Amino acid sequence: MKKIFFSTIILASVLYAGGGKEMVLGKTKDFAERDMVELIQEFIEKNKAQIEQKAFKTREQARENVKNYQPKGLIPLKPALEDKIFYPDLTYTLDQDIKNANGDILYPKGFKFNPADYVKLSYAMVVINGNNKKEVEWFKKSGFSNQVSYRLLLSEGSYYDLNQELKQEVFYLNPQIREKFKIEKTPSIIKQIDNKIQIHEICIPCMENNKTKIVDNNLSIKEI
Repeated sequence: MKKIFFSTIILASVLYAGGGKEMVLGKTKDFAERDMVELIQEFIEKNKAQIEQKAFKTREQARENVKNYQPKGLIPLKPALEDKIFYPDLTYTLDQDIKNANGDILYPKGFKFNPADYVKLSYAMVVINGNNKKEVEWFKKSGFSNQVSYRLLLSEGSYYDLNQELKQEVFYLNPQIREKFKIEKTPSIIKQIDNKIQIHEICIPCMENNKTKIVDNNLSIKEI
């Protein structure tokens, strides 16, 4: 039976070939598959409320993530209980030879140098604990707030909240600066004097009893 049906189709195709006629086997229907773009648009229209709600939640979560950002490696620092000035040793020792384009050794492994002999800090840094209200208030009155020559670094606390409160840029004290400059107490003022880095720890409890003198960027004496 199948052979007879197949033979009939072959015969019909031969008879009608080149005759300008169409061979129709059974009923015809329009191509039913819908355009993919149309399907997507329909899905969006049907689920518009859910999609907008999900997009809103995603934006809010992203905003919260930015507001609550804190880098890894933050270590809580103790408040200074005495005024102290010191100069950390910045000596760096090369762990490999430094060569020129020809392979000649310019500086051998083990060579020691002070980076402050070659690099000048363009601003001083003030380190405070952003969770310590007394330190925040001290910073507001210190004369360092909103000064281009000073940058505020937090040992902990919310950079976003302080940014809103102080109306200035706020950064975090990264481990590299903390370790290199031996920052252990807050508040601390980091500044370069000639080829040395000076660290000045400020004792706020001391200031509550007596005025404390600090050295400003021009080495003049300032009372707070």
